[in-house]
Amino acid sequence: MGVAFRHDQPWSWGPYTIEDLHALPEDGKGWELSQGWLVEMSPSPLHGAVAGNLHDALARAAEAASAPVHVGRGGDEEFSIPAGVRKPDVFVIDSAARLATLMEDRSTYSGADLILVAEVVSRRSGSEQTDRVVKRREYAEAGIPWYWIVDFRPVARIEVLALNDRGAYETAHVAVDDEELKVSDPFPIILTPATLLDV
Repeated sequence: MGVAFRHDQPWSWGPYTIEDLHALPEDGKGWELSQGWLVEMSPSPLHGAVAGNLHDALARAAEAASAPVHVGRGGDEEFSIPAGVRKPDVFVIDSAARLATLMEDRSTYSGADLILVAEVVSRRSGSEQTDRVVKRREYAEAGIPWYWIVDFRPVARIEVLALNDRGAYETAHVAVDDEELKVSDPFPIILTPATLLDV
Protein backbone atom coordinates (compact mmCIF):
# COMPACT_ATOMS: atom_id res chain seq x y z
CA MET A 1 0.00 0.00 0.00
CA GLY A 2 1.40 3.39 -0.92
CA VAL A 3 2.11 6.16 1.47
CA ALA A 4 -0.36 9.04 1.46
CA PHE A 5 1.02 12.28 0.08
CA ARG A 6 0.60 15.04 2.63
CA HIS A 7 0.45 18.76 2.12
CA ASP A 8 -0.34 21.09 5.01
CA GLN A 9 -1.43 18.54 7.60
CA PRO A 10 -3.98 17.26 8.46
CA TRP A 11 -5.04 16.97 4.81
CA SER A 12 -3.78 14.05 2.76
CA TRP A 13 -4.54 13.19 -0.82
CA GLY A 14 -4.35 9.41 -0.97
CA PRO A 15 -3.83 6.66 -1.33
CA TYR A 16 -4.42 6.45 2.40
CA THR A 17 -2.94 4.36 5.19
CA ILE A 18 -4.19 2.89 8.43
CA GLU A 19 -2.66 5.92 10.16
CA ASP A 20 -4.93 8.18 8.08
CA LEU A 21 -7.91 6.01 9.03
CA HIS A 22 -7.14 6.32 12.73
CA ALA A 23 -6.51 10.07 12.45
CA LEU A 24 -10.05 10.80 11.23
CA PRO A 25 -12.15 12.86 13.65
CA GLU A 26 -14.69 11.00 15.76
CA ASP A 27 -17.80 12.74 14.47
CA GLY A 28 -20.21 9.84 14.49
CA LYS A 29 -19.19 8.53 11.06
CA GLY A 30 -17.64 5.14 10.50
CA TRP A 31 -14.86 4.53 7.99
CA GLU A 32 -13.10 1.57 6.40
CA LEU A 33 -9.93 1.40 4.31
CA SER A 34 -10.03 -0.46 0.99
CA GLN A 35 -7.25 -0.57 -1.60
CA GLY A 36 -5.80 2.63 -0.15
CA TRP A 37 -9.07 4.60 -0.13
CA LEU A 38 -11.26 5.66 2.77
CA VAL A 39 -14.85 4.43 2.51
CA GLU A 40 -17.58 5.98 4.64
CA MET A 41 -20.01 3.68 6.41
CA SER A 42 -23.51 5.11 6.82
CA PRO A 43 -25.93 2.44 8.05
CA SER A 44 -29.58 3.25 8.70
CA PRO A 45 -31.32 2.56 12.03
CA LEU A 46 -33.07 -0.48 10.51
CA HIS A 47 -29.73 -1.75 9.19
CA GLY A 48 -28.35 -1.45 12.70
CA ALA A 49 -31.32 -3.26 14.23
CA VAL A 50 -31.01 -6.17 11.77
CA ALA A 51 -27.27 -6.42 12.47
CA GLY A 52 -27.99 -6.39 16.21
CA ASN A 53 -30.55 -9.19 15.91
CA LEU A 54 -28.14 -11.25 13.80
CA HIS A 55 -25.36 -10.71 16.35
CA ASP A 56 -27.61 -11.84 19.18
CA ALA A 57 -28.75 -14.96 17.28
CA LEU A 58 -25.18 -16.00 16.45
CA ALA A 59 -24.00 -15.28 20.00
CA ARG A 60 -26.77 -17.48 21.45
CA ALA A 61 -25.93 -20.29 19.01
CA ALA A 62 -22.21 -20.08 19.81
CA GLU A 63 -22.91 -20.18 23.54
CA ALA A 64 -25.28 -23.15 23.17
CA ALA A 65 -22.58 -25.02 21.24
CA SER A 66 -19.84 -24.01 23.72
CA ALA A 67 -17.87 -22.87 20.67
CA PRO A 68 -14.47 -21.29 21.49
CA VAL A 69 -15.32 -18.09 19.63
CA HIS A 70 -16.24 -14.47 20.19
CA VAL A 71 -19.22 -13.03 18.29
CA GLY A 72 -18.91 -9.29 17.77
CA ARG A 73 -20.40 -6.34 15.92
CA GLY A 74 -18.76 -3.79 13.69
CA GLY A 75 -17.93 -0.33 14.85
CA ASP A 76 -14.76 0.13 16.82
CA GLU A 77 -13.45 -3.40 16.22
CA GLU A 78 -11.54 -3.57 12.96
CA PHE A 79 -9.72 -6.20 10.96
CA SER A 80 -6.65 -6.00 8.81
CA ILE A 81 -7.01 -7.89 5.52
CA PRO A 82 -4.83 -7.76 2.38
CA ALA A 83 -7.05 -5.06 0.86
CA GLY A 84 -7.01 -2.77 3.91
CA VAL A 85 -9.11 -2.48 7.07
CA ARG A 86 -12.72 -3.64 7.35
CA LYS A 87 -15.34 -3.44 10.11
CA PRO A 88 -17.87 -6.20 9.37
CA ASP A 89 -21.44 -5.70 10.62
CA VAL A 90 -21.21 -9.01 12.51
CA PHE A 91 -18.23 -11.32 12.89
CA VAL A 92 -17.08 -14.52 14.56
CA ILE A 93 -13.45 -14.73 15.63
CA ASP A 94 -11.41 -17.41 17.36
CA SER A 95 -11.43 -16.58 21.10
CA ALA A 96 -7.76 -17.37 21.67
CA ALA A 97 -6.68 -15.20 18.73
CA ARG A 98 -8.86 -12.34 19.95
CA LEU A 99 -7.42 -12.59 23.47
CA ALA A 100 -3.87 -12.60 22.11
CA THR A 101 -4.60 -9.42 20.14
CA LEU A 102 -6.09 -7.72 23.20
CA MET A 103 -3.15 -8.73 25.41
CA GLU A 104 -0.72 -7.29 22.86
CA ASP A 105 -2.73 -4.03 23.05
CA ARG A 106 -3.19 -3.98 19.27
CA SER A 107 -6.14 -1.99 17.91
CA THR A 108 -6.58 -4.07 14.76
CA TYR A 109 -7.26 -7.79 14.65
CA SER A 110 -5.89 -10.02 11.93
CA GLY A 111 -8.45 -10.95 9.30
CA ALA A 112 -6.85 -14.40 9.22
CA ASP A 113 -8.41 -15.06 12.65
CA LEU A 114 -11.95 -14.45 11.39
CA ILE A 115 -14.13 -17.52 11.02
CA LEU A 116 -17.29 -15.84 9.75
CA VAL A 117 -18.22 -12.35 8.61
CA ALA A 118 -21.70 -11.05 7.86
CA GLU A 119 -22.66 -7.88 6.07
CA VAL A 120 -26.17 -6.45 6.15
CA VAL A 121 -26.95 -4.99 2.73
CA SER A 122 -28.73 -1.67 2.31
CA ARG A 123 -30.30 -2.12 -1.10
CA ARG A 124 -29.93 0.68 -3.65
CA SER A 125 -27.31 2.37 -1.52
CA GLY A 126 -23.74 3.16 -2.39
CA SER A 127 -22.59 0.26 -0.22
CA GLU A 128 -24.60 -2.46 -1.97
CA GLN A 129 -21.94 -3.17 -4.60
CA THR A 130 -19.28 -3.10 -1.89
CA ASP A 131 -21.04 -5.77 0.16
CA ARG A 132 -22.04 -8.01 -2.76
CA VAL A 133 -18.94 -7.70 -4.95
CA VAL A 134 -15.97 -5.93 -3.38
CA LYS A 135 -16.12 -7.46 0.10
CA ARG A 136 -16.92 -10.86 -1.36
CA ARG A 137 -13.60 -10.72 -3.19
CA GLU A 138 -11.68 -9.15 -0.31
CA TYR A 139 -12.93 -11.59 2.32
CA ALA A 140 -12.15 -14.54 0.03
CA GLU A 141 -8.62 -13.22 -0.51
CA ALA A 142 -8.25 -12.97 3.28
CA GLY A 143 -9.18 -16.66 3.57
CA ILE A 144 -12.27 -16.16 5.77
CA PRO A 145 -14.17 -19.48 5.64
CA TRP A 146 -17.74 -18.13 5.81
CA TYR A 147 -19.36 -14.95 4.44
CA TRP A 148 -23.04 -14.23 5.07
CA ILE A 149 -24.84 -11.63 2.97
CA VAL A 150 -28.01 -10.48 4.73
CA ASP A 151 -30.80 -8.54 3.06
CA PHE A 152 -33.77 -6.94 4.79
CA ARG A 153 -35.61 -5.41 1.81
CA PRO A 154 -37.98 -6.31 0.22
CA VAL A 155 -37.88 -9.37 2.54
CA ALA A 156 -35.32 -10.78 4.91
CA ARG A 157 -32.85 -13.08 3.15
CA ILE A 158 -29.63 -14.78 4.22
CA GLU A 159 -27.12 -16.14 1.73
CA VAL A 160 -24.39 -18.28 3.28
CA LEU A 161 -21.21 -18.35 1.21
CA ALA A 162 -18.49 -20.94 1.85
CA LEU A 163 -14.87 -20.58 0.78
CA ASN A 164 -14.03 -23.37 -1.68
CA ASP A 165 -10.67 -25.00 -2.37
CA ARG A 166 -10.03 -22.53 -5.21
CA GLY A 167 -10.16 -19.61 -2.78
CA ALA A 168 -13.52 -18.26 -3.97
CA TYR A 169 -16.94 -18.16 -2.33
CA GLU A 170 -19.80 -20.32 -3.48
CA THR A 171 -23.35 -20.36 -2.18
CA ALA A 172 -23.89 -23.07 0.44
CA HIS A 173 -27.35 -22.08 1.75
CA VAL A 174 -30.06 -19.52 1.11
CA ALA A 175 -33.08 -18.83 3.31
CA VAL A 176 -35.77 -16.23 2.65
CA ASP A 177 -38.39 -14.73 4.96
CA ASP A 178 -39.87 -17.48 7.15
CA GLU A 179 -37.74 -20.31 5.74
CA GLU A 180 -35.54 -21.93 8.35
CA LEU A 181 -31.79 -21.69 7.86
CA LYS A 182 -29.89 -24.64 9.34
CA VAL A 183 -26.10 -24.75 9.22
CA SER A 184 -23.57 -26.86 11.11
CA ASP A 185 -20.46 -24.72 10.54
CA PRO A 186 -18.73 -22.94 12.16
CA PHE A 187 -21.16 -24.18 14.86
CA PRO A 188 -24.80 -25.32 14.72
CA ILE A 189 -27.10 -22.40 13.88
CA ILE A 190 -30.87 -22.44 13.28
CA LEU A 191 -32.23 -19.07 12.21
CA THR A 192 -35.30 -17.73 10.44
CA PRO A 193 -34.45 -14.60 8.41
CA ALA A 194 -37.79 -12.93 9.18
CA THR A 195 -36.90 -12.79 12.89
CA LEU A 196 -34.09 -10.37 12.05
CA LEU A 197 -36.79 -7.77 11.38
CA ASP A 198 -38.23 -8.02 14.90
CA VAL A 199 -37.47 -4.47 15.96
